[in-house]
Parts: sequence; C-alpha cells; structure tokens
Amino acid sequence: MSSLGAVFSRNACGYDLRFGTLRVPQSTYLLIAALLVGVGGGLGAVAFRALIALATTIASDLTRLLGPLGPFALIVTLGVGGALAAWIAARFAPEARGHGVPEVMAAVALRGGVIRPRIIVIKALASAMTIGFGGAAGREGPIVQIGSTIGSVLGQLVRAPAPIVRTLVACGAAAGISATFNAPIGGVFFASEVILGDFAPRSFAVIVVASVTSAVIGRTLLGNRPSFDASAFYLVSPNELALYALLGVICAFWATGFVKLLYFCEDKADAIKAPAIVKGFAGFAAVGAIGVFLPQILGVGYGAMQHVLDGHVDAGRAALLAAAKPVATSLTLAAGGSGGVFAPSLYTGAMLGDAFGRIAHLAFPSWTATAAAYGLVGMAAVFAAAAEAPITAIMIVFEMSDDYTIILPLMIATVIASVLGRRLLGSTVYEMKLERRGIDWQHVRRPHALAEESVAGILATIDHEVFAGSEQAGAAAGRLGARDGFTVIESGAVIGAVSAASLAHAVAEDPRALLSTLTVPVTATLDPADPLSRAADLFADASVIVLPVVDAEGKHVGTIHRGDVLDAYRSGRPG
Repeated sequence: MSSLGAVFSRNACGYDLRFGTLRVPQSTYLLIAALLVGVGGGLGAVAFRALIALATTIASDLTRLLGPLGPFALIVTLGVGGALAAWIAARFAPEARGHGVPEVMAAVALRGGVIRPRIIVIKALASAMTIGFGGAAGREGPIVQIGSTIGSVLGQLVRAPAPIVRTLVACGAAAGISATFNAPIGGVFFASEVILGDFAPRSFAVIVVASVTSAVIGRTLLGNRPSFDASAFYLVSPNELALYALLGVICAFWATGFVKLLYFCEDKADAIKAPAIVKGFAGFAAVGAIGVFLPQILGVGYGAMQHVLDGHVDAGRAALLAAAKPVATSLTLAAGGSGGVFAPSLYTGAMLGDAFGRIAHLAFPSWTATAAAYGLVGMAAVFAAAAEAPITAIMIVFEMSDDYTIILPLMIATVIASVLGRRLLGSTVYEMKLERRGIDWQHVRRPHALAEESVAGILATIDHEVFAGSEQAGAAAGRLGARDGFTVIESGAVIGAVSAASLAHAVAEDPRALLSTLTVPVTATLDPADPLSRAADLFADASVIVLPVVDAEGKHVGTIHRGDVLDAYRSGRPG
C-alpha cells in the first residue's frame, strides 16, 4: 500500500509522525486516528446492517419465487446463499471465511496488525449473504474484522510502526462492536480482552475514543435503544445464587460441546475435496432443512432471544433450540459461510438459561425469579465459557439489555463458566482456530520487545548505506564501518549480499574488484510490517549475513543487521 509521504521516527516517549516539516506526536496522531476509525467503524456497521437487510430481501423474494417447491423452497434459498457466500470468500479473500475474529488476532500477533484492504468489501459481501439468506451466524465477527481492517488501513497509509497499527486495529474492533450492539463499554473490553489480550493504559484510552465515537454514530443512525427489551429482573432470594452458579457450570459444558462440534464440522468439511460453491450449497441446504422445522435457528436470532426474555418459549422447545443452534452454526461456518459465533453463543445461552430457569422456578416457585432472568444470564455465561472473556460478556449483555438489577447473578455465572470453560476446552473458540494453524496464541499474545517492534520501526531509526554492484571493493570497505556485511543493490533490486570477511579478503587481493563479483545469494528477506522477532529467528542461522527489507513490489527499502536486532534486544523498548 502506498504511503502518504509520512515518516515515523522514534523518540524517548514513542514515535513522532512527520509530514514534511510538520511533526505530530504519537499521542496526538493516535487520538486523531482513533476518531477517524470510530467514524469509519460506525458508518461501516450501519452500512453492513443495510447490506444484510438487502440480502434478506433478495432471499425472501427468491423463496417466494420458489414457492411451488413447498418446504424445499427454503432449503434451495439457503443453498444459493451459501454457494454465493462461500464462492465470494474463496475467490477473493479466503481469510474472510468463518468467524473473522481469529483472523484479526493473527494479524495483530504475527503481522503487526496488517490486514488487506479488500477485506472490508469481501467480508461485508460474504457475511451479508450468509446472514441475509438465513445462515446461522452472527454480525459481530464480520463487523470486528471490517472495523479492524479500517484501522489497519489507516495505519498502513502512513506506514505506521506495528505497535501503532495494532492499536488502530483494536480501535476498529471496538468501534464495530460498539455501533453494532449499541455497547460502547463492551466494545472497549472486547478489543482489549480478546483482540489485544491486555489492558495497556495507552491503548485502552484511544480504544475508548474510537468506541464512543462509533456509538454516537450508531445511535444517531440506528437509534438509541438496547438490543433487547429486558424486564426488570431481580434477585428474589440469596438462595438463587447457588442456582445461578449451577447454571454457569451447565453453560460451560454446553459451550464446550458447541466449540468442539464447530471444529469437528470444519474438519469434516475441509476433508471433502469439492469446490467451495458446492460445499456452500450443501452445508446451507442442511441448515435450511433444520430451519423448515425450527425456523427460529435461522439468521442472527435476535427475535427468538427476545421471545425468551418476554417469557414466550416453553422449557422443552427452549432446550431443543439450545441444541439445534450450535448444529446450524457449525454447518454454516464449516460450509464456508462468513459470520461470527458471538450471537449464536448468546442465542444458545438464552435458550439454555430459559429451560433451566423454568425447571428451577417449577421446583422452587417461592424464591426464584422468572425463567427469562436465567435466560439473560445464560447468554453471557455461554459466550464467556467459549471465549474466556468474562468482562466482555458481562458488559455487553448488560448494555444490550440495559438491566443492572441482574448484575450480581450475571457476574457469578459468567466467571464460573469462564474458568470452567478454560479447563474443559484448554483454549477459547478463537484461540483454537489459530492453534489449528500452528499458532500458539498464549505465547504470541505476550510477545518480547522484539515482537513488539516492527521492521519498519527499526528502519526509521537507522542510517542506510547503499552499495551498488558496480562499486569497487576498496571504496566499499571505507564505508563499511562496524557492519558485518551489506546488501548489494542494482536498479532498486537486491542482487546479493557481501560479508565483511569476504570484503576484507577481496580488498587484500584486488581493491578494484567489483562488488557484483563478490555477492552471494540472499536466502531470506523481510517485509516492513514483519515483527523484529522474525529477523531474530532468521539470524539464528549463522549463514545469514544481512536481511534486506523489500516492499510488496520487490523494491529494496533498507537492510537489517545483527547489530540492529541486538540493540533492540538490549534496549528492551516496548512497542
């Protein structure tokens, strides 16, 4: 991605951004950027919901057109939507398939927050097709990925160092959650707890700015109302706390089954050698077949959750829906659909909690609340168990329901479910997707200073000597200094590397020898967005002389030496 002519330079307090003679401190830049990301995330959430509405209208028209097929009309409609969603993702951006959140986490941990700009469009289209046509997935994964991409692109446009880009990615995630669910506090905690994995004060402050900005836009354009209309739930008796604790345990086991089923279905689908369009049609058609008998499991499912909170779902049907939704979601995502698991987790928890609450109220009518109160708590508990994000679950469900009176049971059930869920799963629903790709999230989420520092950040702080192949060895030796080698460049491209020892030997024999005759092939290169930890790993090979840094077009933009990595290591400077 081309730069806007901006240059970041390191100082004792972080980075300065320079546009020509204009110098902008890092704190000022991040504040401005967070505002822009908040605006982009808010408008993106609004546009995404409009796109889903358009896809829903198209799907409804198609179902009516296929009316003569009877129940098969719904099955065919979902199959068409699945085929389109799977084809779009597979053809234009495979990382747009599935949850969306693990892909953002991987970008933050491994690529300095760099995400391809095309994700904004491809994720929106694939997810709108998935959800609008009835796929059992949520909006939060797509909007997190879309918002995060907006933040990443804003950082890439000015070639910001990796730590700044990562912060902007988290700002985008918070902005997306905030506008989509009218939950600015929950958006902040989701970005910090799930995406970044910590609550660093500097990043937390700018994430708040982005989340609040996005919430203002969302409330202006979508209305200032909670996602659910919850009645005034309250704790009837302290004895109920034991029941809520038991509900937390049940939700943890249920969430464990959900997550394992999800990845079991993905494994089976991946093992099938068939075009994406065929898998998409078959998987979504299977979801449609379930939807013929249980239409409440189709789509995001907020209407069905509201029915639970209104007390209109009996225990038997609630338990059936709590089992059917994970199956439908697993089929949707395994087939190549694009959507999140947050809303399905809330749905499953609402149904499970309602069924549990009805049984509890039947057994202890004098000191238990209505079943709907347990449904609200179950929403947070299932997500907390699956994602090990208790603070996020508590805050988002609290904001989505706008009901503070249930906060104590909510905290107890959610914390128990989160702790037990980690023991049962070993990883979260998001981490497991990364681990299946060989990425140890627990290791990379707390990186060393070398992983916090980007290659681009180091290049901005060191001087570069350019050595041409036509230069003589004697002249090059006079400019080598304390370096242990250098890269040889011709017409902006790397043609090889020369070690200090080889140069000294050449000077002793023939100082007029051309550098082009002394080069050895370069075995590895770096991208400006790579973390410096990758350079350290490559330098572990003693045969690596230097590491040229090349951009997307293959043009040489600088060289990293062993000394640069050692200096960064000794300074222990944070990203």
